[in-house]
Amino acid sequence: MLGHMRITFVLTAAATFVISSVQSFTLSQECQSSLEGLLTSPDAACLNPSAILSFVVGSNSGSIPSTVNTWLTGICSSGSCTNQSISNVVTNLTSGCSSELSSLGITTSSIQSEVISIAQEVYPTVREIACLKDDTSNQLCALETLNNLQSVVGQLNVTDLSVLNLFADAETLFANGVQNIACTDCMKESFSIAKANFPSIVSQAEPDAQALCGASFLDGNLPSTVSQSANDAVFSSTSSSSNSNAGSRVSYAAFVPAVTLLGGIFVAFAFLG
Repeated sequence: MLGHMRITFVLTAAATFVISSVQSFTLSQECQSSLEGLLTSPDAACLNPSAILSFVVGSNSGSIPSTVNTWLTGICSSGSCTNQSISNVVTNLTSGCSSELSSLGITTSSIQSEVISIAQEVYPTVREIACLKDDTSNQLCALETLNNLQSVVGQLNVTDLSVLNLFADAETLFANGVQNIACTDCMKESFSIAKANFPSIVSQAEPDAQALCGASFLDGNLPSTVSQSANDAVFSSTSSSSNSNAGSRVSYAAFVPAVTLLGGIFVAFAFLG
């Protein structure tokens, strides 16, 4: 349990640093254009970016779980991205934001092919986990997990992504225990999928997982209450043409809370790692 708490604290601190950096970081016009282009890019449409942007360009008063549910429902129902689409998205973003990368001492040519390879390798597993569904509650596992998190720390919205609120939520989670969130059938299935695809990485988390959730969490028996909701077909851009009109231009200000929102989502799942 202590090991789990240490890991979570480090992840929360790291994510908070990234989020804070993003909020104070000014992007070049070329990088802004590349990000804005995600909304209308046929290659990025399989990632359903408009679902996130519709949240951040609005009142920002909605809850994170409902936004994530809308986002993932679109991703899971519309088919998977092709390797070529993933390659094109990464290429466009790394090329468009080359000056930002250079300021960090990174050249586009030195990382582009590696990032493309990693993204193509990781994407199928991430999508498979993101599209898991709890048949008992009839909702996506991601939504169920975030709702369980809300029951402990309170409603999750954009204000929860501030530095102080992230640490306050972490402390509340520690004080109330994490077993009811981290040791569900959904999380067991997610852990099993991740281990099957990346055994050398996930196996390092097994001691903490067993200490937190018990030996049965790692017994390899897949829960009968969890199913896969992902559309096995390859994404077709014509199937979501209506989404392409979500807005051809969005100001950079909209992307700050967008990145912050995604960072907060990852922090929430880091609690469960």
